[in-house]
Amino acid sequence: MTPASSEDSLVLFLAADPLDDDLSDDAFAVDLPEEIAVRVVAPAGADDGALSDADAFVVRDRDGLDRARARDATGSIVAFVADPTGDVATAPEVDAVARTTADLTATLRWLLASESPREAPAGRPSRVERLNAGTTRLASVRSVEAAHRTIVAVADEAFPTHHCLVGVRDGEWVEPVAMSADVPVGDCERVRVGHGSAGSVIETGEPAVGPASNDGSPYDALLTLPVGDDTVLQLATDDPDGFDGEDRRLAGLLASHFEETLDRIRVDEALRAERDRLLALFSNVPDPAVAYDYADGDPIVHRVNDAFEETFGYDAATVVGESVDDYIVPDDEAAVEEAAELNARLQRGENVRREVSRRTVDGVRHFILHVIPIRLDAENVSGYAIYTDVTERRERETALRRQNERLDEFASIVSHDLRNPLSVAEGYVDLAQETEDPAHLEKAAEALDRMDELVGDLLSLARRGRAVGEVESVSLAALARDAWASVDTGDAELVVEGDVTLEANPPRTRELLENVFRNSVEHGSAGNRTPSDDGADRDRPSADPLTVRVGEASFRGDRDSTGATSFFVEDDGRGFPDGAADRLFESGFTTAEDGTGLGLAISERIAEAHGWKARALTGESGGARFEFRTD
Repeated sequence: MTPASSEDSLVLFLAADPLDDDLSDDAFAVDLPEEIAVRVVAPAGADDGALSDADAFVVRDRDGLDRARARDATGSIVAFVADPTGDVATAPEVDAVARTTADLTATLRWLLASESPREAPAGRPSRVERLNAGTTRLASVRSVEAAHRTIVAVADEAFPTHHCLVGVRDGEWVEPVAMSADVPVGDCERVRVGHGSAGSVIETGEPAVGPASNDGSPYDALLTLPVGDDTVLQLATDDPDGFDGEDRRLAGLLASHFEETLDRIRVDEALRAERDRLLALFSNVPDPAVAYDYADGDPIVHRVNDAFEETFGYDAATVVGESVDDYIVPDDEAAVEEAAELNARLQRGENVRREVSRRTVDGVRHFILHVIPIRLDAENVSGYAIYTDVTERRERETALRRQNERLDEFASIVSHDLRNPLSVAEGYVDLAQETEDPAHLEKAAEALDRMDELVGDLLSLARRGRAVGEVESVSLAALARDAWASVDTGDAELVVEGDVTLEANPPRTRELLENVFRNSVEHGSAGNRTPSDDGADRDRPSADPLTVRVGEASFRGDRDSTGATSFFVEDDGRGFPDGAADRLFESGFTTAEDGTGLGLAISERIAEAHGWKARALTGESGGARFEFRTD
């Protein structure tokens, strides 16, 4: 750049780092006339002399702005920035904003064409050019107040021999809000609506031109134009000839640009207010919420609210910019396919509401997912997803369903199994009364004992699903021996193979073992299963007593059972019929005519209450084997 001569206009480009890629030569080597010189200096390197000599400043950041508005700096300030809504662009000291090199060129030409103590440079733009340059400046205005100031500045450039005033209706008055710098404040008085040029124009909405009505006015003519419903733009001149046709045409064009600017600002303010309300709603909604944008078919997180961070356990910094599915969709194939199907529907503009399972840092939970695309029935790239946690409701429903199932079981048992011995007891009591034979009462007592057994089993079964109470470290061997002593085992033998320490509730675990032992004794002691001469298995009486073994074991056949603390109960009796293994734990299922079918069901319920798994297998000797996995 060449130094400015005394005849030049000087533009001081205050750039913190002129070598920055964002400040390439093209950025400040603007297409300006030769008599407009540009000098690029760092803000700290701009001395007071340079500041006072500059006719205009181009700033990029806060440092440049602070230096440009120093005490001796009087030139216009242009913010050359990408964001016209940023702190620098919206600073009150900034006279214009430019986002591109072309904007900067036009803005500087327009600013430097104004009257100044210097001699106006040759090739001064025409009024139309200055007006067009001013409309570029209006495009970057972001507030109504700034629009008022800017339109006055544009009018001063387009009509250098006239003065400008902007008035705004406030109730029954038109208040002056902006005026040319050289207009005396005393000449700007408010007028009542319907009175004077400004008051009449704002009432009728029609432009007016004529002599000034105030006898003491320094102006010979006023041109007043309506701008929307509540604003007027007024030009005043002391030229006796008043305003010619070109003046009126350009003034009308300027008022039109002014109105468009005010409309745009109001729409922008309404949109910002709506955006702020939506953002407040989004942030404060009690359910987890995600704002997303689709990229290559993936829902990329744009924003999450506090409830999302709290529920899912991921902070905004972690998930913003990432696919939300990668974090919260479970890894199983069904969930992945479901998420893909939902994404396809949402991109087609469909509204989605369904119950889903989603992964949090604390595990999988259940949600009602309500996803709203930005536009319905159209291709979409954005939307909002709201997750209502229904995990506790699901758990309550599951518990209620299980309770109903238990009630059904009880009703079935009561209506069938209890009614039979009750009928038997009633029959024998009637016979005893008729025959006076006490032997019939013995039969009635046996039926009542049977009923008592059923009632006891029902009470135990009723505990299914309840917590087992306090647990402690207990010895399997000790519990097994206590349980064995509580069961009528006849000549059967208990063999304890080693010991296992369990975290269990002792009374409930002892009850579990009692029922399994009782099942082995009642169903397995009729005889051992031995091969017959023809190779088939036959049941036959055996002189050998039944042996029941208890000990530690892994879940047989499980690939993931290594290290699992488990125990088994196995007998060498006759076992159970083919196909019965999957039904042994069903309440009411029995292979004996006088069995209740509740003992093993109770054992399984106790295991489930502890969080254990139970299953039935055929033992190595052909008897029944029951395994309980405890972790």
